[in-house]
Amino acid sequence: MRVKLLIWDFDGTLAFREGLWSSALAEVARSHIPGCTAVREDFVPYLQSGFPWHSPLLPHTHITTAEAWWQNLSPVIARALAVVTKVPAAEADLLVPRVRSAFLDPQSWCLFEDVVPCLRTLTRAGWKHVVLSNHVPELPALVEAVNLTPYIAQVFTSALVGFEKPHPQSYKAVLSAHPNARAVMVGDNFSVDVQGAQANGLSAILVRKHHVDATVFHESLVTLPSALAGA
Repeated sequence: MRVKLLIWDFDGTLAFREGLWSSALAEVARSHIPGCTAVREDFVPYLQSGFPWHSPLLPHTHITTAEAWWQNLSPVIARALAVVTKVPAAEADLLVPRVRSAFLDPQSWCLFEDVVPCLRTLTRAGWKHVVLSNHVPELPALVEAVNLTPYIAQVFTSALVGFEKPHPQSYKAVLSAHPNARAVMVGDNFSVDVQGAQANGLSAILVRKHHVDATVFHESLVTLPSALAGA
């Protein structure tokens, strides 16, 4: 019998951090730069490029450790800090590790209320769960911190896989680890999670963020178990 496998996106689908990167930068700036009153909206324009997922067709398999991943991202974070707060570049560089700590702070991450009931029901129905997300190297630790490890069998983060969704190799990483699975992708991003998965021969379900071209959409995870019943 083939394994029934649900491939979950993480941020925006299972969990969320208010303001994501821009909030982390604003928090660090206000905490460590005297007199700084910057808010997250000030940083948004400077975070629209430079992250690996902004160039999903470009592999980064040469980056194999968390330290190397953050070092590669450091110029983007430091530049945003320097431009918004007007601090010298050298001072901005020193704040990058604090941004890393702020972004990864487990207290800043929350599960959507419908996640655990949904995962529990689907697990009882025979579904296996993995995470595939365009995310930081420490994603497995975040999954553990929000208490999802009883349900999630494996975590694939693009930072260490070396490919961003919707690159075909990102999905192949999961399917190679689960070769006999009948897999379904679940995520909140239509182009990345749904179209990307479908382009690689997978079924896909859009959740939380509606898109006019989505043929299957669930506003929340509450209705997902019944929709997958018998699948």
